[in-house]
Amino acid sequence: MSPAKKLARRRSTKAARSLQSLVLKYASVVVRWSLPVMVVATAYLLFGIYSGRLTADVPPRIVSNLQLAGQVLAASAGLSAICLVMLTFDEIAWAVLMGLSGLAYLLGTPFLISNQVRSATSPAAEAIATWGTITGTIIVIVVGIRIVHEIYNQLAFGGLRVKGAAEEEGKLKPAGKAKIARVGPFTPCWETPSCHQAIREMCPAFRARKTCWRFGRGCNCDPGLVESLIRTGGVGASGDSSQRRTQQEYLRSDLQADVPTQRERTIPCAKCAIYMEHQRAKFRFISPILVIGTIVALIVFYRPVLALYSLTITGMAKLASIFSYGDQVDPEVWFDYLNTSTVQVFFLLMLGLLVLSWVLKFVEWAILVKKL
Repeated sequence: MSPAKKLARRRSTKAARSLQSLVLKYASVVVRWSLPVMVVATAYLLFGIYSGRLTADVPPRIVSNLQLAGQVLAASAGLSAICLVMLTFDEIAWAVLMGLSGLAYLLGTPFLISNQVRSATSPAAEAIATWGTITGTIIVIVVGIRIVHEIYNQLAFGGLRVKGAAEEEGKLKPAGKAKIARVGPFTPCWETPSCHQAIREMCPAFRARKTCWRFGRGCNCDPGLVESLIRTGGVGASGDSSQRRTQQEYLRSDLQADVPTQRERTIPCAKCAIYMEHQRAKFRFISPILVIGTIVALIVFYRPVLALYSLTITGMAKLASIFSYGDQVDPEVWFDYLNTSTVQVFFLLMLGLLVLSWVLKFVEWAILVKKL
C-alpha cells in the first residue's frame, strides 16, 4: 500500500473514531436528561392509576394532563432506549434487559389499570393504557433493531468478533497465494490461506491427505516444520539479512512459548490460525441453516405460539380480577389492548428474533470458543 493510501486510511479511521466518540458523548448527555423525565412521567401516570381517579367522570383537564404525560413518557423512553443501546453496544445483554423493561410497560400497564379502574369507559384509564402500550412497544422495537444488528454481525463476520480470534489468525500469515478465496467447512487444511505453501510438501498431514486437526500434526504445530519455516523466513521472504532476522524472531516469539522437543507440539489447535479458519467456515456454514430453521419453526408453531400468547393474556386478566378490589369492571377489557392481531404478530416476530440471536450466540460459543 502506498504511503498516501496509508495516510488516507489513518485519517479516515481517526475521523470515524472521533465521530463515534462525539456521538457517545451526546448520547450520555441525552440519557442524563431523558431518564429522569421518563421516571417523572411514569410516576405521574402511576399516581393517576392509584389516586382513584379512573372513573367515567374524570375532568377533561386531567385527561389532557395524562395524555401529555403519556406523550412525554413515550418520547423520553424512546430516546433513553436508543442512547442506552448505543452506550452499551458491546454487550447485547443490556439491550435484552431494556427489552424486559419495555415488556413491563407493555404488559404491566393493563394489569395495574384493571386493578384500580372504576369504570369500563374511563377516558383517563384509556389514555394511560394507550400510552403505556405505546411506550412499551417503542422500547421493544429499539431493542429488536439492536437484536437484528447482532444477528447480522454474527452472520456476516462469521465469529471474527470472538475475543482473540482475529489475533490468533494474524499470528501466522500466509506467505503464498491461497488456492481458494473462501474456505468451506470441508476444505482441507492445506488449501486454506493460512497454510504455509513453502513447507507444505514436508507436512505429514498433507502427505497423509488428512486435515492437521484430525491428524494431530501440521505446519503450525510441528516443531521440525516450524524450525524450517523460521529458517526460510517464510514463503517468498525477501530483503536484507536484518529484515530476515527480525522476521525469524517474530515467528519464534509467536510460535514457540518454550523450547519443545521433536515430539511436542508448539501450539494446540485452539491457537492455530488454520484451525480457527476452519471453525469460522463451519460457523458460516451452519448459521444460514439456523436462520432457515428458525423461520420454519415460527411457521410450524405459529398457531400454538399465538394460542399460548392469548392464553397468557387471558391468564393475566383473570389474575388481575382475583387481586382487584372491585368487581364492577371486567379486567379483560383492558387486556384487549394487547390481544389484537397486530400485537400478536409483533410479539411473534420479536420472539423469533430473540430466539435466533441466542441460538446463534450459543453456536458461536460452541464452535469458536469451546472448539466443538
